[in-house]
Order: sequence, then structure tokens, then C-alpha cells
Amino acid sequence: MFVESSIASNGEAKKHGMNELILTGARLVLPNETYDGTIHIVDGSIEDISPGRSAVPGAIDLNGGYLTPGLIDLHTDNLEKHALPRPDVIWNRLAAVAAHDALVTAAGITTVFDSLCIGSTTRDNSKKDDRTRILPLLIDGIRHAQDLGLLRVGHFLHLRCEVTDEEVVSSLEPLADNPLLKLVSVMDHAPGHRQSPQLSRFRETQIKQYGWSEEDADRRIAEWIDASRTIGPQNQQKIIALARARQLPVASHDDETPDHVYKADAAGVLISEFPTTRAAAEAAQSVGVRVLMGAPNVVRGTSHSGNVSARELASTGHLDILASDYVPASLMHAAFQLTRDPIGMSLSNAISTASLTPASAVGFADRGAIKIGTRADLCHVIEITDTPIVRRVWNKGRQVF
Repeated sequence: MFVESSIASNGEAKKHGMNELILTGARLVLPNETYDGTIHIVDGSIEDISPGRSAVPGAIDLNGGYLTPGLIDLHTDNLEKHALPRPDVIWNRLAAVAAHDALVTAAGITTVFDSLCIGSTTRDNSKKDDRTRILPLLIDGIRHAQDLGLLRVGHFLHLRCEVTDEEVVSSLEPLADNPLLKLVSVMDHAPGHRQSPQLSRFRETQIKQYGWSEEDADRRIAEWIDASRTIGPQNQQKIIALARARQLPVASHDDETPDHVYKADAAGVLISEFPTTRAAAEAAQSVGVRVLMGAPNVVRGTSHSGNVSARELASTGHLDILASDYVPASLMHAAFQLTRDPIGMSLSNAISTASLTPASAVGFADRGAIKIGTRADLCHVIEITDTPIVRRVWNKGRQVF
């Protein structure tokens, strides 16, 4: 613990070339406890933590609320939405990245894994072509925005690979050594299992969404199921091998059965994203694979696609990680929701599902918790009518929101 008399004055800090910041007057959300306290930050790192309010001149009094670690989002589709605001409309890459960055920052996310698709998640070629075109543009846009100093928070790549696409491996290979790439996931969106077990419902949705004729829908669905059976397994094997050779963590997607989980675990998968059943989530935890669920599922209380409720998994202890999925602001909201009845998780554990645990899952030891020596990635949150509202955000001790 630091004592207030040991904190350098502004003059001493300038003399020694230090950048200092003292945050006080809020409830600190630490890995295993919460209490009203003060954080002392030097050169972007947490130097010390103490209980109580600081009276040191220059300390920033937050006047209540909570001070949490900055959130770490392993899976968000938000950047693609900014890049493709409408079908056939590809937005300026730098503007799309900057707008996305502003939105996730305001949500309290200080490390974001921009989840970009390789391959088509439908047999609709126009959608595949759009995603194929924006992929290199967005990767270059992130790098360019970083070089220009435009980004408020840390951005990394999560490449989501559709194993039923015949070109997925050749598309991933030239990107595999990109320094931004920190997570790879394997997906199989073919109907009849995983996310879409009901073929008739899936067929009806596809006809309505894409305007396919019944004959065209039947043909495309048959081709997709065949690709899942024939090229899917070998593509998945190649993608996982490629990632593991570079020590990149791998996630599976939409595991439906324990068998899906056991096969993924045997191949080296570390995270099960959005398991669709409780049985799959239980199997994942039984073999040490972390379970990641969407924060919107927690906030809404149900899956938008009719799969298992994330609240149900949390109540039985089968939820490890939250990701914002398709609503960045849902991540902080969902963490606070986990503390409500009937789940009743402690705030420390709830916040860890969106900070410390995802950091650990991808091997980031320098962030994700308020503790001495870590990056001062922090978020000031207040509650209004049981809704957490992000008021201020710091990235390495620099206020970015």
C-alpha cells in the first residue's frame, strides 16, 4: 500500500519525467474484492492501491460509482457493421475503424478483438464477395489508424474461419503471421446442427432474407450440408494446425453436443464460443475449455436464435467469458446483470468474465485486473436505475473517454 506522503509532487514528477495520476472516491473492483479506495498510476501502470479517499492535491475525485478494469472483448462483429452499413455499400475503411473505436471505447472496452470473417457464412455469393472485399481493407484500416495515432484503445484481430468455404485455408494463410492476429476461430454454419438444428426453420429464414426460390434454397442447403460433411473437417484441421504452429489460441463456434466439444478439445481448441446447449457447455468445462457467451444473451435473458440462455449457464456455473458479440455496450451491462438475482455473482467475479478471464484465455498477463504492475486500463461506471453507465475510460493511464 502506498502512503500519501510518499506520492511525488507535480514538480517532482516532472523533474523525474514521470506521468502521474491519482484516482480516488470510487469503489474499486479488484479480482477478489471491492472496496472504496484510491489508485496511484505512474507512466501508465498501476503503482499502488489503497483503501480510503485520497486528499493529495491533484487527485481526481470520481465522486462515487465503480472503478473497474477496462473490459476485454474477444468477439465483436461491430467493425464489419461500420464497414458494410448496407448491402453493397462499403464504407471508407479509416472512417469505419475510427467510428468503431469510438463506440467500443464508450462501452468501457479497452482491448478489443475485431472479429472479421474469412469465408461465407451463407451460400449467398454476394455476401461472401462483400466480406472478401472488406477483409484486407479493414485489416489495413486498423494498422493505418494505429500508425496515425487515431485509436483510443488496443485493437487486435480475431479471424473467424468458415470451414465450409473451399477457399478459407488459402485466404487465412497470408494473414497468419500478421502481428495483430491474436485469436482464430473455426465455424460451421451449415444447417441441421449447431446454430441451426431445425432445417425447416432455417430454410424459411433463408428464403425470406435472401429472396431465394424454394428450389434454389433446397439446392444451396444441400450443397452446404455436403460441404460441412466433406471439406469442413479437413479445413478445420488445417486451420487449427496453422494457428497452433504460431501459438495462436483457437476457439470453436456454436458447439451443440459434447462430441463437438471433445473433438475440438482434442484438436487443441481452448475456448468454446456460444455453445448452443447446456450439455455442450458442461462438456467444455469438464475438459478445461473455457465457455464464452454473448453479453446480449445475458442482457435480454435469452438467445436471439433460440439456443441456451447465457443466464442459465451462469446460474449453474458454466459461463467463463462474456463477449459483446453484436452490441458493444452490452458487455458492461451484462457483467452487472450477472450480480442480480437469481444468479447473484459477486461484482468482482462478474467483471472478471469480461476482463481478467478473457485476458488469461489469450495469454495477456499485463491487463484485465486492477492490481499493482498491470496497465492502467480503467473504467469509471455509475448505476442509474440498475443500468451501468460508463462515464470515463483510461487506456494506460490516459483518459480516452
